[in-house]
Amino acid sequence: MADDDHDGPDDETPDTLGRSRRDAEGAAADLARMGIDPRSLGLGDAVPPPRPPAPEAPDEPEGPRAPVVPIRPDLVRESQPQDDAASAAPAPARPTFSVDARAEQPAAPSAAPRTVSSIEQLLARTQVAAPAPHRSRGLVRSVTKGLVTPDAAEAVQGDREVVEAIRHRQVDRRVVTFLSGKGGTGCTAVAVGVGTSLMAMRDDRTVVADVQQGSVPLGALHGADTLLTLAAAAGAGEALAVPQAPSGLGLVDGGSWDAEVSRREVVGALDALGADHTFVLFDAGDDAGAGAHAALARADQVVVVGGPGMTGVTALAQAVDRVRDVNPTAASRLVHVVVCPQDESFRQAHREVVAQLAVRPEAVVLVPPDAHLGGGHPFDPAKVGPATREAYLRVAAAVALGAHGPSGRPS
Repeated sequence: MADDDHDGPDDETPDTLGRSRRDAEGAAADLARMGIDPRSLGLGDAVPPPRPPAPEAPDEPEGPRAPVVPIRPDLVRESQPQDDAASAAPAPARPTFSVDARAEQPAAPSAAPRTVSSIEQLLARTQVAAPAPHRSRGLVRSVTKGLVTPDAAEAVQGDREVVEAIRHRQVDRRVVTFLSGKGGTGCTAVAVGVGTSLMAMRDDRTVVADVQQGSVPLGALHGADTLLTLAAAAGAGEALAVPQAPSGLGLVDGGSWDAEVSRREVVGALDALGADHTFVLFDAGDDAGAGAHAALARADQVVVVGGPGMTGVTALAQAVDRVRDVNPTAASRLVHVVVCPQDESFRQAHREVVAQLAVRPEAVVLVPPDAHLGGGHPFDPAKVGPATREAYLRVAAAVALGAHGPSGRPS
């Protein structure tokens, strides 16, 4: 009976003790999760269990180490020799962002020279007076003389067909007559504008000669230093000095109001001017005299200038009939120019001319409304609008192509 009444820890088996210990540890863990220190209740270890000792590194053999052969040699940076003090210094825990603490970086390689396009060279020369290469001399003169401003230079350069047409090589002297069916259409402005375009885009010379009687002197209108009449040019011979506008365009005036321009004067002036000028542009306007007739008969190409509406198209048709009667050969290569003073007429003029005159659409060039020309001022390449300059460039392209361009009549 004494053995049965004895009850104590000595009678507990190892399994019972292990289970009790696990229960106590679980209770301590629950108390810890609730924020209560288990040790305040007599649970848990008073001192955390010691960590197991780290395994001792094996003794390294004395003597030099064997070289390490990397598996990927291309990924291994070349080691750089360092002094003992630098190798002994501990590596910083985080990079230092101080400017003074950064290591000296190698200098960046110099960039290869970039090819500068001709348009970039062109726009750069508008700010400095640098000499232009021969291949871009025409476009540079276009900017410096006001024909093509920097904002329009890129558009003109992009239209390669127009530029190449204006620069078309000429094998002989060219004679082009500008004719209109009535006065006030802007025939003189078109002739001077086309001549300025040819001077700006080509390396040869161009002259505009007035064959009308009693017209305002071209030299006085366009800033020439001196004046030269057609009669004086015909009798000058080889010692001919042609006055020039600021653009370099040659200018020859017609006859006075009391002296009609004769056929002999036109023929003599043509021989004298043709010796030094590739393009001789005659401004005949609506003059019906002998001088205008001679200029029309000797032209290899004719540009007829008219206006919009019924009156303008009728006058344009009358000028076309005159060309067919006097110079049938030039009539097959007519260039039709319609000068539009208003926006409304500009929208309708092209269709009216193509329909009523039965010509190809590409043979008609429209000159849009221009505030400078509409105000009664003479042509000035620096003051007319970009659209007006572009229209004159297209007429100049048709003139430079000559017989190689499209005929005015549809086939």
